[in-house]
Amino acid sequence: MIRFAAETDPGKRRDNNEDAHLTDPENGLFVVADGVGGRACGEIASAMTIETFRQAAKALRNTVLRYAQNPGRNTRNSVLEALDEVCQQASRRVYEEAESEGRRGMTTTVVGVVVGGGSVFLAHVGDSRAYLLREGELLQLSDDHSMVNELVRSGQMTYEEAKRSRYRNVITRAIGLHPTVQPDVAAIEILPGDRIVLCSDGLSDPVKPQQLAQLLSRGTPAQAVQGLIQGALDAGGPDNVTVIVIDPDASPQAEAAAARAEIMERLFLFEDLPFHARARVGRMVNEMFVTPGQTVVDQGAMDRVMYVVVQGSLTATRDGVKLAEFGPGDHFGELALVDAQPRSATVTATGFGSLISIDRAALDEFSQREPELGIRILWKLLGTVAQRLRETNTKVVEKKHT
Repeated sequence: MIRFAAETDPGKRRDNNEDAHLTDPENGLFVVADGVGGRACGEIASAMTIETFRQAAKALRNTVLRYAQNPGRNTRNSVLEALDEVCQQASRRVYEEAESEGRRGMTTTVVGVVVGGGSVFLAHVGDSRAYLLREGELLQLSDDHSMVNELVRSGQMTYEEAKRSRYRNVITRAIGLHPTVQPDVAAIEILPGDRIVLCSDGLSDPVKPQQLAQLLSRGTPAQAVQGLIQGALDAGGPDNVTVIVIDPDASPQAEAAAARAEIMERLFLFEDLPFHARARVGRMVNEMFVTPGQTVVDQGAMDRVMYVVVQGSLTATRDGVKLAEFGPGDHFGELALVDAQPRSATVTATGFGSLISIDRAALDEFSQREPELGIRILWKLLGTVAQRLRETNTKVVEKKHT
């Protein structure tokens, strides 16, 4: 059984509570929605959204079970697509309700997770947040869809200026704002000791991240929830505050999951990305295990896949001549993401190990869904290719002068 606790409080400055939440441990589903609209009935929007998730709980659980039985990019993305579809349904229902009942402006944020198979699958719209507490470090899993966050990201405003801005509560995406919505979706493999918190901005606005991490790390989920709610009230309780704390079960392959997390953080394509972005790019990453003697790449093949070694070692040969060895953190085949040329070498596993791979089709699909992140990754890829070309040119020049 999943260990969790949840609580909501109207705060000290609001007469009503427009937040709503769902805890369904049987199906591994947990959701927080923060209604927007005041007299336009934000509480109706949040309640409708929670009910939409409640109705989808069993179907979501089934997709997670399929992932648990056969973990990989396809089954993982099936869960993310199912979460996306629930957000679409909620947005359509809230929008139609607002239009038919004369409640235009009735919207809600939402942040929800479905837990299972050693992973947490996240869907997020608006400025309610999800955090991961891992080894004492607080990592933000969601990226606010707000005006000030857009300005901070583009360098037009500092974080401190954003906290004081009169536009700090203006959100750029919301359930019910339009009939369709684009949620951020992500999957995170759970390591031993990980703790997840979902909250409305009634917690994340008044409570600083350092204090939030301290309160979240205390005791059981119930004790952590009590401390977080009290922390928001002690900071003035300016808004409704809702908190869910979850201690999910770790991945059954915790060692491999930890190694993949470390490689994703160090990989040149993703090393400059914040944690929430790395969680989202996982959508295009696949995992594979190899056995001694297994061929990963055939010389002359036309596949368009880049590989990164997570565990174990591999050897590259050309026409039977050894060229290189690859170990954890090494990558090969990145040029295949840029052009369609025959593979120049054969790569074979020398023992048991694991890799992650990214193919061109998955990269294209991700870039269409998230153009901003996709462009950052493509520029990083082109920079690496350019660096390799410069190094080759330097070697050619040096050889000419010897």
